[in-house]
Amino acid sequence: MSWWKTTPEFKSQIEDLLVKSGERIELKVKVSRDDLEVRWTKNGQTLHNGDRINIHQTGVTLTLWITNAKEEDDGRYTVTISSGADSASLSATVKVLEYDRHWRVINWGRNADIKHRLQDMTLRNPQAQHLRILLHGPVAAGKSSIINSINSIFQGRVMVGALAATAGHSFTRTYNTYEITDNQNRVLPFVFNDMMGLENNDDKGVHPDDIISAIEGHMREDYRFHRDCPLSRRDSSYNSSPALSDKVHCLVSVVPADRASNSLDEMVIRKMQMIRKHASDLNIPQVVFMTRVDLLCPLVKDNLQCIYSSKLIKQKMQSYKNVLGVPMNCIFPVKNYHEENTLNSDMDSLLLDALQNAVDFANDYVGRLTADTHPSATQPPVTHAEPSSTHTQQMERPTPRLERPTSRLERPTSRLERPTLQVETPEASEPSTCSENSGAGRSGGVHTEFLRNSEIDSSYGPENVARGNLMPVFTHTADRELDIEWRRMNWDTGSRNRMERELRELRLLIPDLKHLRILLHGPVGAGKSSFINSIDSVFQGQVSARALVATGAGVSFTKKYKTYPFINGNSGCLPFVVNDIMGLEKGNSDGVHPNDIISALKGHVKNNHKFNPVSPLSVGDHDYNPNPALSDRVHCLVSVVDTLTFMEDDVIAKMHVIREAASDMDIPQAVVMTKVDKACPLVKQDLRKTYVSKRIQQTMQECSDKLGVPMNCIFPVKNYHNETDLDQEMDCLTLTALKQIVHFAHEHVCFLKGNYDSPYH
Repeated sequence: MSWWKTTPEFKSQIEDLLVKSGERIELKVKVSRDDLEVRWTKNGQTLHNGDRINIHQTGVTLTLWITNAKEEDDGRYTVTISSGADSASLSATVKVLEYDRHWRVINWGRNADIKHRLQDMTLRNPQAQHLRILLHGPVAAGKSSIINSINSIFQGRVMVGALAATAGHSFTRTYNTYEITDNQNRVLPFVFNDMMGLENNDDKGVHPDDIISAIEGHMREDYRFHRDCPLSRRDSSYNSSPALSDKVHCLVSVVPADRASNSLDEMVIRKMQMIRKHASDLNIPQVVFMTRVDLLCPLVKDNLQCIYSSKLIKQKMQSYKNVLGVPMNCIFPVKNYHEENTLNSDMDSLLLDALQNAVDFANDYVGRLTADTHPSATQPPVTHAEPSSTHTQQMERPTPRLERPTSRLERPTSRLERPTLQVETPEASEPSTCSENSGAGRSGGVHTEFLRNSEIDSSYGPENVARGNLMPVFTHTADRELDIEWRRMNWDTGSRNRMERELRELRLLIPDLKHLRILLHGPVGAGKSSFINSIDSVFQGQVSARALVATGAGVSFTKKYKTYPFINGNSGCLPFVVNDIMGLEKGNSDGVHPNDIISALKGHVKNNHKFNPVSPLSVGDHDYNPNPALSDRVHCLVSVVDTLTFMEDDVIAKMHVIREAASDMDIPQAVVMTKVDKACPLVKQDLRKTYVSKRIQQTMQECSDKLGVPMNCIFPVKNYHNETDLDQEMDCLTLTALKQIVHFAHEHVCFLKGNYDSPYH
């Protein structure tokens, strides 16, 4: 036999498929000969002809048919051809699109009501002439098209005002403000600003500093973007004294949903995260508009009203939530007007839903501001003739090209000395300015920061810097007290007692539910057991130590799955329990296995199960509960992290796996952030400074970015540790966190059972 006959070859390819539920899956490929051995597999399992499966060969054409596609048909399909010892394989992924239950409610028939409300709305700050909404995002994501689409809705016909890009490079070159007018030529009380798109290169697309200048109100109308030269103070387009109406009141990240669009690469993501962090520092609300939803999901393309029952749309939103750190309830899928020449009611409904949320966030934001409390972006005047530094430098980002800096902590210091952090930058000749009292300066290529806090924690070491876990920060700004409380908190005795009373009097609205179950998980030593003790202390009226707490570092003290009920005086137990679990550790041989936590979420882990890090609980084990009741399942997942420990990448990855599993089960999630007193000297002196501490706010934001949990689901606390008597402020923080967590859990079970009455008397 000749050589060419012994070598099997494919003459065509098989493509990945998106198939609607109930349709036929068809994979077809051509091969070099008709006498080859053929084997089809799905996820490694051999397929055979059966009820719905038909494997067929006609000459050199191989075909796999699966009729009446179901979700179970999702997977990786491989065809292998062989002749003697030679073989070849091709694979394709099949995704079966099924409807999910409606996971978000939208009123499709209320377009006129929403339009009237937006037309007639009153601004909550008399100093604001209008609300300013800034759109930013990757090139060709649909920023200009959103403006055109919203204008079309209020004009009553499809409009083209902002020119939209159709290729891979940004069409927008200048900074333009777009007013929205209705069909009676009335100007609505909000405006949009379009930006040049972000690109995956330092010398392409808008510079992040230009977006930051726009956010702060420094950018004048018609400023022309320059990729390699962002706006500076000496430019004629620089507004040195921005009014409230010049500043941005809501930042909207516009991202594409469809797979055919340019995906967000690492450089674009890092730029967007940098911009979002700066907006967060100014407390500016942020949302995401996810465009091209019809191109992502065929179900939605056929019927836009299926958008909030599409699993594919939900998964895409979750992926953007994880990448950008924006909560799901701030991500809005939309379809812009593109090839349409007449208005579509369903498209309008999605756009208006997104718009009214962004406008409400912006209006709430300006309503919280007054002339003397608005976060000022104005910098001290430049006192020399050298070129002024860009915003990148002003934000303590020493490398304008987004390269990771190398950092080192100088020699050990006494408590009376100021330690310094030096950051070496690749461009030693870059000019930098410092105010006289900034505590920072630059010498050659070394940027030196004087750490104002004389008590330096061991976590600020070269090892953490080398791992990239520690980025240089200016502690003299991080430790300062903000002008206003960024989260409202009542610290008085009456408020503390009211929260305790409401939790004691909580009534469960589900008859067959024994209690709400809250599961704590997180890194070793974060304070899970201590949080349980703090809760028990609040309700017992004295410091408790029911849950044993590790006193050493690095190894989990908790070895068993333990349920903790709480005594409610003489009335039995409170209507919720908390489960403690072994801590997460780096590597695969230490700490709790993520699969054990996922089993606990589903209610499969029996009380007192002893964890084995290398052998998670499985079906058939003695401690496996095969038929969990509603009370056995977890109703809220709480990640417990502390403010000092730098979480390893392995631990973060495990937490993401667990959080994704909880999200798939629609289990609400929160974060309890412990040891706030050790993170900030202000808070150590006075716990009531927790929500005016810049350091605590920044630490919470970093936690939000790493774990993908929104800021309003993160609760800073101080657990009882050294104390022997109860402390009112500590109780207030603990009760605030607990009340919200219990509320999330109760809301979850009520949603499962369709009961939406108030749980409180």
